[in-house]
Amino acid sequence: SNAVQALTMELFPQVHVNQDGNIVRPAAADHPPFSVPESLSDPVSSVDVTIDSSSGLWARIYTPPNPSGKPLPFVVYVHGGGFCFLSPASVEYHQLATHLASDTSSVVFSLAYRLAPEHRLPTAYNDLLAAFQWLYSPNARRQLPASADLSRLFLIGDSAGGNIIHNALNIGAPAEVLESLRGVVLLQPYYGGEERTESENRWSNEHAYLTMPFSDVCWRLALPDTDPPSTRGHLFCSPPASGLPAVGLMLVAGGKDVLKDRCLRVAAELEKLGRGAVELH
Repeated sequence: SNAVQALTMELFPQVHVNQDGNIVRPAAADHPPFSVPESLSDPVSSVDVTIDSSSGLWARIYTPPNPSGKPLPFVVYVHGGGFCFLSPASVEYHQLATHLASDTSSVVFSLAYRLAPEHRLPTAYNDLLAAFQWLYSPNARRQLPASADLSRLFLIGDSAGGNIIHNALNIGAPAEVLESLRGVVLLQPYYGGEERTESENRWSNEHAYLTMPFSDVCWRLALPDTDPPSTRGHLFCSPPASGLPAVGLMLVAGGKDVLKDRCLRVAAELEKLGRGAVELH
């Protein structure tokens, strides 16, 4: 609809939503090269690797300077974009991963999961699980930097990326991942539901980056194409906290963000599960 297109253009002017809901994406290369931001004193190298040639699944790996040659923690980063937009090659995520690798002295693996509506959920969840399998394969060992220490694994995801991590862990990560996992960071993870929460009603306004009309569009484009149609009552929108492993977890929710109340629900569930006190800042 025109309303859907207008909402999409507001945030992602490089794409076009057709009347049937399909998205027309730019014809540019899937993952063009980017230079390292000049603000970094030490260059971070990046390389793209193919995880599955049949599906087109790929990732960009960032390696910081490592003069000592010591093993470096390994971060799997899953980007946001409402399941429908952006990639590791988007300027904002390329720069974010570059800074993350430099600032934390970690190898960062930024996953280019397949996007909806061409690939509706649970495709993105399955892509992350496929990436997990690949990381612990002989093929990956030949392509990962020698400094990558997969026994110190961290998962970080923002918005839709946080939802993808949560749901993939609920489905079931490989044993190697669970044994190596040292921490999970969910940055304003993208949860949803049929009834509006107080924060959704209060903070969905002209100043918000994510508004509820746009959020509704993303869910409509991303949820499974079923008959009757999937609704925001789907389990993917509000996964149980019990599926999150008992490791260090940081759950970040903005004080004036529409997703705040849904993030606090997950925090409350974790507290009930005995995962320790939840600190609010």
